[in-house]
Amino acid sequence: MLCLETQQKSLEEVDHRVDRIVGLHFDPQDGSRYWLEREAVLGIDARREIRTVSDLPKLGPMDEKALATRPIEDFIPRSILSRRRELIIAETAGTLGWAKFCVHRRDEFHEAFVVPFLAAAQRVAFPRGLNWLFIGPSGPHIIGKAAAACANAMDSPDPFMIDLDPRWAKKLPPGTFAWSRYLEHVEVQTMTIIESQKVGVLFSTPIVLESLASRIDSRKRNEIRGLHLGGVSVSPQQRALFAEAFPNAVILSGYGNSLFGVMPELAFSSAEGFDYYPHGGRLIVRIIPVGDRTAEERLKQDVPFGVRGQVVISRLDETQLIVNMMERDSAVRIAPLSSAIPEGFFHNGVRDPRPIVNQALKPAVGFY
Repeated sequence: MLCLETQQKSLEEVDHRVDRIVGLHFDPQDGSRYWLEREAVLGIDARREIRTVSDLPKLGPMDEKALATRPIEDFIPRSILSRRRELIIAETAGTLGWAKFCVHRRDEFHEAFVVPFLAAAQRVAFPRGLNWLFIGPSGPHIIGKAAAACANAMDSPDPFMIDLDPRWAKKLPPGTFAWSRYLEHVEVQTMTIIESQKVGVLFSTPIVLESLASRIDSRKRNEIRGLHLGGVSVSPQQRALFAEAFPNAVILSGYGNSLFGVMPELAFSSAEGFDYYPHGGRLIVRIIPVGDRTAEERLKQDVPFGVRGQVVISRLDETQLIVNMMERDSAVRIAPLSSAIPEGFFHNGVRDPRPIVNQALKPAVGFY
C-alpha cells in the first residue's frame, strides 16, 4: 500500500513538472524558438492545453531532423541562454543517418546519467573505489563524460579510456577485414592497460567485451569486480558468457542515449531478458503499437503490459524539452518494480529493447 501511495504521489509530481516545463518552453517572451514555432504550426495554446503527461500526445511526434539541423539555441529557453557556462552539448551517434544535437545543464546531466546509475548500483552492490576502464567514444557523444562522472561518484578516479568512434565503426560491415582491423586496434590499446594497470571495472559494449573476454587471461578476468554494459542491446546469452568469463564481477547494464540519459537495469532473467526503468520525473517512457497507422494515431495508445511495441521517450528538462521521440527500438511494456518505487523508479519500464530498423543500420560495435 505504501508503494502505491508513493507511486501515485510521484506521478502527480510529474504532472506538475509537465505543467512547469511546458510553461517555460512555451513562454511567449522567454521560451524556446523551436517550441514556439511548433505551437503556431499546431494551432494550440500549449500552456493551457498541455498540463499533464496525458496531454503530451497533442504535440505529435518529435521532429528528429530538427534536432539534427537546427541550432541548439533554438531548443533552449531564452531565459536559460544567458547561462551558457552551465551547459553541456553533445551529439548522438547518428545510427539512422542524422546525428542529433542535445544540451544538458550540469545539474540535469547529473540527474540524467549519474543519479540513475548510482541508484541501480546500490541495489546490486556494484563495487566502489576501483579503477575503471572505459572503452567507448570520448566525444562528441556524452557517454565519455558520463563514464567519468559515474566513476567519480563511485569513489573512483577518472577512468582509463580507450577512444572508440562508433560513426566510423558502423560503416564497417561486421566480419570484414576492415572491421576486424578496427576492433584489433581498440583491443591492443585495451590490453596494454589491462596488463599494466589494476583495473576493477570494465565499461563498454557487449560486442567489445565479448571479444575481449577471449584475450584477457584468467587471472586478470578474476580481478574484474564490475562490468557496466551499454551502447547496444545485450542478449541473455552474452550475459551468461560474461558471468562465466568474469566470475567475480557484478554485471549492470544500461539503456539510453545522449538525448535522454540512461535507464539502468533493475532485473534480469534468462527467459525474458533485461528490465530497464527511468529514474525520477524527467523521463516519460511509453510503448506504443507498431503498425500502418500514422504516428499521431499510434501516440494515442499504449500497448498492454507484456506486449511488445515501439519505444517513445519524452524528456522534461528546463534546458531542452523533447516530446514523443519515436525511438528505433521495440520493447515489452512492463509495470514498475515494487521494491524500486521508493528509490525513485516509479514509472513503467521496458523489457528486452532491440532495434526494429534494418539490421544493416545497426552500429557495428555500439554506443549512442
